[in-house]
Amino acid sequence: MRRSAPHTTLRCIALVLSCLAVPVVSVAQTEVARDTLGLRPAFARIDRFVEQAMARNGTPGLALALVDRRGLLAVRTYGYADIERRLPVTADTRFEIGSISKSFTVIALLQEVEAGRLDLHRPVQQYLPWFTPATRWRPVTPHDLLTHTSGLPGDRDDVPSSPAQAYAARERTLGSAPGTYWAYSNIGYQVLGVLLEKLTGKPLPAVIQERLLGPLGMTASQAQFTDSTRPFMAKGYQSLHHDRPSRSADPLVVAPWIEYGSGDGSIIATAADLGRYLTMLLNRGSLLSEASWSRMMHPSAPIGAGEGSYGYGMFIDSLDGRPTFAHSGGMLGYTSYLIGDPTQGIGAVAFVNGPGSAGGAARFALLALGAAMRGDSLPAVPVLDAPTHVAHPDRYAGIYRMANGDSLALIAEGDRLLLLRGGKRLALEPYDDDAFLIPGNDFPLYPLRFAGDSTGMTEAWYGGDWYPAERYAGPRTFTVPRLWKAFTGHYEIMQPWEPSFRVVVRKGKLWAITPDGTEQPLTLLAGGEYRIGVPQSAERLRFGPVVEGRVLSADWSGMRFYRYFTP
Repeated sequence: MRRSAPHTTLRCIALVLSCLAVPVVSVAQTEVARDTLGLRPAFARIDRFVEQAMARNGTPGLALALVDRRGLLAVRTYGYADIERRLPVTADTRFEIGSISKSFTVIALLQEVEAGRLDLHRPVQQYLPWFTPATRWRPVTPHDLLTHTSGLPGDRDDVPSSPAQAYAARERTLGSAPGTYWAYSNIGYQVLGVLLEKLTGKPLPAVIQERLLGPLGMTASQAQFTDSTRPFMAKGYQSLHHDRPSRSADPLVVAPWIEYGSGDGSIIATAADLGRYLTMLLNRGSLLSEASWSRMMHPSAPIGAGEGSYGYGMFIDSLDGRPTFAHSGGMLGYTSYLIGDPTQGIGAVAFVNGPGSAGGAARFALLALGAAMRGDSLPAVPVLDAPTHVAHPDRYAGIYRMANGDSLALIAEGDRLLLLRGGKRLALEPYDDDAFLIPGNDFPLYPLRFAGDSTGMTEAWYGGDWYPAERYAGPRTFTVPRLWKAFTGHYEIMQPWEPSFRVVVRKGKLWAITPDGTEQPLTLLAGGEYRIGVPQSAERLRFGPVVEGRVLSADWSGMRFYRYFTP
């Protein structure tokens, strides 16, 4: 996927300047001409799950397709494709499918392998002579790009969808030896799309249309989206604030629109059309040989402990103890999810056009469908906790105090964690592991994060503000280079994917913080640039010249950001 969906809870939906109440979730059903009578209890259970989740997350609309190896079982639609005009999601509503598109690029490339025109283990440079990212290791191969083990950075979203996106990869330096470290890279699949164009002599959208969409009967789908596509799609929504985590009180606005046609995420489809594609995957269809299907679905690249592996354009994992292949997609205002259970021969596809979890809907639907087909008890619809429910809030209770005297007083009250501040009792909302969002305007930019041990928390921090507890036993003063003061601040770029980040100093280290609250350490390298994140990371940050005590710009892996006027 391109970007992860923001954390959200119950909210109103805003359209530019107006705030509308979340519409009552509606459900319509389209079933194909097959006997699904025995599955209707499962469908009803899925409806309950989806409607509850949509109400909780403020999701505008959702489309869900259920399939087996024989084809579509049902398409179920909920909510609105356009809130302002009260247009419901229907079986004909199209969504951007995001990075699920990667597997389409994979299949077309494997066809080139079968035709003898591509060797996945030769250097990419043999096919694209300009592809020369700096490296002290062996050259990158198509296999490395397909498995996200190339060592390339993740994105180059300041460049419009074009061959220039891929060409820009030659300007980067690999962060790890190809084939040794998994790091999701949209750039890699942009290069693969250009490689496919080179091999076929045709534009990528034409190749995908001729080789996949046409043969599979995906007549409502397109291999790229343009301005002329927009009127026929669900309207995408996102949080009003682009530079900070979403909060329960935040309104939504219509998401920015872009045209796109690259190999990492350019397809639009209906739920039924993507369901047809999923049926083909479950049948390991005639588009590829059996050897190619095995290669595509082989767990080639371990991701991390308990996180499964990556094949070619597919995550290989399990659900409820059964093997699965799956992929998500995140676009501007849209998220999607495709999951298949090859053992049972069933699968699910889900789309949403705003906040909410397409993956959660698809996985629950797959569990319910599988249980119904086996004659087992249906999974229970989980009881959702209140947005302010905290497990073991007493672990975080206490006084945390900065060196300048500012303090945070936190108390546990039932299942809530309260911040006592300015005569107010503010209930914190869980956001991530040991991280919370604080309501109101005093702490708007970052999650409040904690660290500690088995007996409790010893420190808290908010961006660059560090609050050690009394029981904190480590050092409390730190020496940092004077130049770092010029680096700290807010940087913006005029691209919609992740248009800002902030740099802070905390506990003697320099940190980059992206809008969703993700924090990554900055490590000085030779030549004056900084590595972003872990030692294997290819992401680099280079600061511009200091002007009157402040850096005015910074280059993040080729994307030029500029100091913004807000903190």
